[in-house]
Amino acid sequence: MSVPVPLKSSGSRPRNAFPSNARIPLDYCDGPTQRMYAVSAFVFLQAVKLYYWFGIARSDYAAEFFGFILWLALDVMFLMALNYLRIPWLELPIIRLIIALFILTVLNFVLFTAREISPSAIARSSLSKVWGYTGSSSSSRGDRTLIHDQDEHLLGRHTVLKKPYSTAIFNPDDRCYCVPDAGLKFLEVPEIPISFNDSDPHSLEYSVTSFETGLVSKHQVKGPFKESSAVFHKTRSQDGSKSTFNLVASTTGAYKILRILDKEDVDIRFDHSKEVYVVACPEARIDQYQEELEQCSGKGNVDIPITVRGLPPWTVTYRRYSHNHRKDDQDLQIDAEPVDYSSPWLPGWSKPAVPDYSWAKQHEMNLSVSMGLSTPGKYDFQVMRVKDGCGNVMDFKNLMAQGDSKAEIRHVQVRERPSVSMNCDPRKPIKIIKLGENPSENIGLSVNRGTGPYHIGYVYQKTDIDEPEIMKDIVSDNRLAKIVADRPGLYTLSYIKDAFCEGEVELPRDCAVTVATHPTVDIISHTINDSCVGAIGVTVDATFTGEGPWTVCYDVYRDNVRQGAEVCPSSTKPRLNLELKPDQSGNFEYRFKSVSDKNYANVKVEVPPVFQNIHPQPSAKFKHIRNMKTCRGSSEQLDVELSGTGPWDIEYRIIRGTEIQLTTLKNISQKSTKLTLPPFEREGTYSVDLGKVTDLANGCQKDLRVSDVAIEVSNGPPTVAFQCDKPIEVAEGDSVDIPIHLTGGAPWLIKYSLEGTDDIESVTSDSRNALVPVDKPGVYVLRAVKDSFCEGDVVEQAHRCQVIYSERPTMNLKIDSIRFRGGPRDNVPEGEIAPSERISREGDHFVLPAVCKDADRTLELRLTGKAPFTLRYKTVFKPANGGPDVISTPTPAVSTHATMRLPILTDRAGTVSYIVETLSDATYSNVQVRHEKRTVVFKHVVRAPPTAALVSTTKQVYCRNEITGVKESVSFKIQEGVAPYSLAIQILRPNKPAEKFFEHDVVPNKHGHFEWKLPARFTEMGLHSVSVLKVTDVNGCSSGSFSKVEFDILDTPSITPRRPVPDTCVGDKIEFDVHGQKPPFKVHYSLDKAKHTEVMDTKSRVFTYKATKPGQLQISKVCQTIERKECCTQSLEEMSTQIWAIPTVKIAGGEDLITNLREDEQAEVVATFEGEPPFAWSYVLTEAEFDAQHHAKHGRGRKPDSKGHGNFEHIMEHKMSFFTNAEGTIVPTYIKDKHCQFGSQ
Repeated sequence: MSVPVPLKSSGSRPRNAFPSNARIPLDYCDGPTQRMYAVSAFVFLQAVKLYYWFGIARSDYAAEFFGFILWLALDVMFLMALNYLRIPWLELPIIRLIIALFILTVLNFVLFTAREISPSAIARSSLSKVWGYTGSSSSSRGDRTLIHDQDEHLLGRHTVLKKPYSTAIFNPDDRCYCVPDAGLKFLEVPEIPISFNDSDPHSLEYSVTSFETGLVSKHQVKGPFKESSAVFHKTRSQDGSKSTFNLVASTTGAYKILRILDKEDVDIRFDHSKEVYVVACPEARIDQYQEELEQCSGKGNVDIPITVRGLPPWTVTYRRYSHNHRKDDQDLQIDAEPVDYSSPWLPGWSKPAVPDYSWAKQHEMNLSVSMGLSTPGKYDFQVMRVKDGCGNVMDFKNLMAQGDSKAEIRHVQVRERPSVSMNCDPRKPIKIIKLGENPSENIGLSVNRGTGPYHIGYVYQKTDIDEPEIMKDIVSDNRLAKIVADRPGLYTLSYIKDAFCEGEVELPRDCAVTVATHPTVDIISHTINDSCVGAIGVTVDATFTGEGPWTVCYDVYRDNVRQGAEVCPSSTKPRLNLELKPDQSGNFEYRFKSVSDKNYANVKVEVPPVFQNIHPQPSAKFKHIRNMKTCRGSSEQLDVELSGTGPWDIEYRIIRGTEIQLTTLKNISQKSTKLTLPPFEREGTYSVDLGKVTDLANGCQKDLRVSDVAIEVSNGPPTVAFQCDKPIEVAEGDSVDIPIHLTGGAPWLIKYSLEGTDDIESVTSDSRNALVPVDKPGVYVLRAVKDSFCEGDVVEQAHRCQVIYSERPTMNLKIDSIRFRGGPRDNVPEGEIAPSERISREGDHFVLPAVCKDADRTLELRLTGKAPFTLRYKTVFKPANGGPDVISTPTPAVSTHATMRLPILTDRAGTVSYIVETLSDATYSNVQVRHEKRTVVFKHVVRAPPTAALVSTTKQVYCRNEITGVKESVSFKIQEGVAPYSLAIQILRPNKPAEKFFEHDVVPNKHGHFEWKLPARFTEMGLHSVSVLKVTDVNGCSSGSFSKVEFDILDTPSITPRRPVPDTCVGDKIEFDVHGQKPPFKVHYSLDKAKHTEVMDTKSRVFTYKATKPGQLQISKVCQTIERKECCTQSLEEMSTQIWAIPTVKIAGGEDLITNLREDEQAEVVATFEGEPPFAWSYVLTEAEFDAQHHAKHGRGRKPDSKGHGNFEHIMEHKMSFFTNAEGTIVPTYIKDKHCQFGSQ
């Protein structure tokens, strides 16, 4: 017996003893409460969904699709929120969450989009499956009508409307209109709009009051009014029940409507007191616009006269164009009105007791636009537009763009005022140079701006106390002007004017002119003395007057003999110092002849000559300072030039490192001498330096500071030797380089010759390892060598090298050396030649054994020479069946060995010749290959393989009951090859392995045909095939074949109805079961003796016939589909059924009829029927739809609300009618006759 365990009190356990994952703490809201809230939210969400669904039951399809997307999104959001909150017992695993989402998606789809997935639709589908009946249809929800499903059996609509009163608004925008001038052909005559509500006018009466005379003229126009009507026409723009008509106003005046009737002669209401003013369009023109105005800049304003006409007040907009600066273009306005003018559009207007329209007459006023133009340039003034007092705007820019008006542009040319100034520096007067008979100087004038010719005035004043003298004006056609100043004094500009304007005189405006003085020179000389020889030169100081730069010219005489050309030193300063130190001794005289400055040239001077007896100091230098190279043991000479008084002694030094050798050359009498240096005994770098020179005549000695000469001495003479251990081979006609080795210093000059010839060749090299190019065979001998230091020696042991020609590559053309590889070698010992490899000679050709097409063969050749080898050849193919020869050049064959394998062409049947052209190796290129001085040709025959194909590959079809048991035969056609042949044949049967049969010694008949008897009967149902696998001729050539013939043994199918169907209606489906083993099947049937055939789907065994028209349907036979006229079938019992037509109801003859009713009127609704009585039908009265003009419309996008319905039964006639005054649209929804029905009640 178990002992009960006492439970602990719930108060003793904390609430969170079992942990929870809920987002909302259970302490705040416990689990049952959270679940209640969640379930309530879900139920509320689904209730709102159903309410929304009922609300859109009469909406359009777009609203239904939007509802599906909206509520699917809300359901997903609810499930995501539920999963996020983790409410105990409502936490859904991912798989359950997906299942719930799927169920809600299907529910939303059924509610909002799938109309056919509804209870009534499911019921209809079930009836169709059971009885094959699809003729009747019904709505899917509540009282939903079949407006969207109406077809040719429910035709016509009758809409009854109760029409309201019609109104019209004359000039709804309260505009003022203007009539353009008759010359403006592109401007249209104004049209006054009249807006109508719920009706169109049929008659219009209006009046026009003249502004000029005050007379009233009345007019009447009658409809119908179209868009093309001349006076009163309909516009294209329509807005619902509203329409707009325009009244053409071709004359000025006050327009007023008197009466408007619609097409039923009912008055249309409007405001009888309203008037519309049509005035003359405003105009604004520039007077005398064809004349161009000329004005100088800064000379006052420009006045542009403008005449304006129309209804005051005016606003004239004109534009000022600047041709120079587009940024200065401006659009300006001017407002104007006559004095004491008043109109309804101006403040203070009081309507007169007696109608007075004088204010609306055309007024005219002259305006003047004053413009200040200070910037020179070309300006254009043009009136752009004008606006009159009631808002009419005339845009001249658009009129000109349309070619309706000529541009009236007033051109104004503001001329630039010229200016003039002198090109003269007041601090530097212009000087007149006194040369020639009438010396003068030009004072340049700077003329700016303006247009030539220019007239420039100036005055001349000799001194400050003299009166100014007015000079003759200077006239210049361009801006290059000048004043010719022939007198010293002050020249001042007084004025300037050009072709149009007077100008300004700018600074500097005056210029001083003086006479330039001749230059002079003053000479002072000083002797230059030496402590040993005495006077060695003279110093000359020259002081100039005049204007620099200066040049002084003098001649030099030695012992009264002129020395060289004239000497002319220059100076930019007024003092010039010359140091004259000749390098020869003697009595020197310097005679100064002329002086030149900036203004005067070669002015003779009277200056005493400078005399001096000069003895120059001794000096010496090397004539050519250059670096020298020489060999050890050699001697060199250096050229030295001396100056001073001879004879001389020269002391020079030869320096090598720290070693110095001092040598003196004495009693030198000539100014040019040679220093002969002793032989250099050691290698290295030597330096030769001039130390002192002594003048023996005066006993004076001078230490020299001149550049020394460096001499580089090599260790020994250079050598040269061939690097040629064995004869060097070269191809005939090519050249080869013989390597040599050199010693010494670069560069080298090598001389060599060909033994047996007298020609000596030379070559230079900068490298110790040089190459001597030769192109002839023989023995080459080195003759001499010289480097940059000296001549050298030829090494006796390596001074000769032999060059010989290489042997040309050849091909061994002996029969035993040529191999034909790849043929069969059955029973042939190794080393012997098989018959398939035996090569023979036929005239000049090498004949290779014949091969079968597509065989793998190669030609093996033996070569001599230096690898690699390249063989060039071409092929000539002669087709076996005739035709032109095909000549081609394959890619050259290449081999790195002495054996070359040539691929044999076997891809086509015929004779192939290989013509060998050239052979190349590593030395020679393209050497012709000849055999006994003839072209080498290899030749062989390619045999065509035999082919075997079935004479007829057409598929043969037999029914199961047509099998006779007689053996069949197939015919093969064998071509090509040589008989007798061997055949390999294969037979495939259904569900059995393939069988192969071989036929040998086959000899076709004269037509090439061979009859082969089938070895077995084809009794199984299914597809059999006979094919040729391979055919071989007596030469062993064979080929495969894919030719086959098929035998199809077919079953005999039958057909039975699924259920008895004695009668049916158009639109129903009748189903039959087809029995057989191999679809597709072909069903033969007739409708009222008209025969038809239908091929069923390969996957279907049910034949479905959809009744599309009435008549007697009868199934005649069913068979398998084959490619011949007969078919495999069985005899059938009679299967027939009667198809009746669907009845039709037509309201208003099947058209959309609209009847407009006034009060106390009724409309007659007429319905006609097609079918066999008795009839029964139903209709629904829906809310009528209107357009903007309150006209009924029969749209298909929205389902209108239902306002009622009606039913009629037991109608024996084909026509009936009833009367109604209810507003709405009557639509048929159901029709039934004796046999069939359509729609829903």
